[in-house]
Amino acid sequence: MWRSASILIGWILLCGGAGQGWAQTLSFDATVDHARYGQADPIRLRLTITANESISHLPAPEIDLKDFHVEGPGVSTQMNIVNFKTTFTRELTYTLYARRTGKITIGSARLKFGNKTYETRPITVEIAAGSTRQLPRSVRQNSSDRNANIDEYLFVAARPDRKKAYVGQQITVDYDLFYRFQLHNVGFKEIPTFTGFWVKELFVAQQLEGRREVVEGVAFNAAPLRRVGLFPTHAGMHRVDPLVVSCDVPQGPGRRGSLFDDLLLGRASRTVLLSSDSLEVEVLPLPEEGRPEEFTGAVGRFALNVQSQPSILPVGDPVTVTVTIGGVGNLDAIEMPKIEVPPGIKAYDPKIEEEESIQNGLYGGRRTYEYILIPEVGGMLEVPPIRFVYFDPYQEMYRILESEPIFVNSQGAAAIQEPESYGLSRRDIQVVGQDIRYIKPNAEGLGRGMDLYRSVGFWVLQGMLPLAFLGFLF
Repeated sequence: MWRSASILIGWILLCGGAGQGWAQTLSFDATVDHARYGQADPIRLRLTITANESISHLPAPEIDLKDFHVEGPGVSTQMNIVNFKTTFTRELTYTLYARRTGKITIGSARLKFGNKTYETRPITVEIAAGSTRQLPRSVRQNSSDRNANIDEYLFVAARPDRKKAYVGQQITVDYDLFYRFQLHNVGFKEIPTFTGFWVKELFVAQQLEGRREVVEGVAFNAAPLRRVGLFPTHAGMHRVDPLVVSCDVPQGPGRRGSLFDDLLLGRASRTVLLSSDSLEVEVLPLPEEGRPEEFTGAVGRFALNVQSQPSILPVGDPVTVTVTIGGVGNLDAIEMPKIEVPPGIKAYDPKIEEEESIQNGLYGGRRTYEYILIPEVGGMLEVPPIRFVYFDPYQEMYRILESEPIFVNSQGAAAIQEPESYGLSRRDIQVVGQDIRYIKPNAEGLGRGMDLYRSVGFWVLQGMLPLAFLGFLF
């Protein structure tokens, strides 16, 4: 038993040692607390190394800090286990004091590990005389100017995936809340009207779920608030109004008049309004050149699938033709495909089904049309190919999708033409309702019948019944 345990422990250590060489993943970034400082203010630069295995053996990063007086670094290490996954974090904290005022760039830090070199992004800070902590972000407040530096800790960002699009092309806008402390009563105060767009709501947050994100060298919690898909309805410049969010933050001022002090001292909260920036979007018209006649307005990326069954059937039996158009794009812009049926086949309006989906943030799905065709004559009948045309905004070209022709082997003689409607129309019912007639027999063709008891056969049958009974007894 002890030998087995020793082997198991040795195997674990061996795997752990081997993992240092080939299984380790590593990330490396740099952050500061603010983007604007006074020359007398300390700047805390944090270099964070995160890996899936122990990183105590890592060499010290290289960084050029010639524009600062430097203290440190202080080193801290921690290990987290979430869902059976272990993460090791090592943080080096430098305290910097600027040697001059103006904009100073903290250069990239470099870390050599194995055969790779990792680099952080440069960070630019603005140094003013004295002491200050302001950031140039727009925040609207419904109270006085107390804690005016709240924008260092809290703001809303509107981030579109594109600022130029074609008519009908999806523009995805993410609204994220960036914060650096616990918030309360977060809600939407004003929702944009999105004039000039067909809108599809892709996501609305029910609770804050923040992820770590670095903005201009400052680490924030970034929580998604809303994601919308905007489909422009016409060309031109479009303006998207701001999203306004309300939330409760601690009331100040604190010992040094900062919001951070208020958080530590647990003061009463107040409500603030946070506004994202408005967006300007340029919408291009769909090109006239190369536009097929069958184009009806579908924009995106789609696929066409056509199936029919059965292929061999008696005259008068139905054929089911299923046409499916699926992909990403505004499904409401898809019009019903036309089926050109030859003489001898009767077509009925289709049953339509729709299924929506979101693929990698793009709205789409599929729309299915189920047609019923009735062959009325015998022979091999051919339904021409079904076509669907759409504009691909990513390739900036029109695309034509075309199915194979549909062949129907209809066997038997031509079907007898039956009236299409059985029963009465509303007008017929109203006329007949004025004078209801019952079916009457033709009196001239019918004579008076004889009563049964007056016939000879009736009495002969009556006399034979007793004789049959006696014969049964004897």
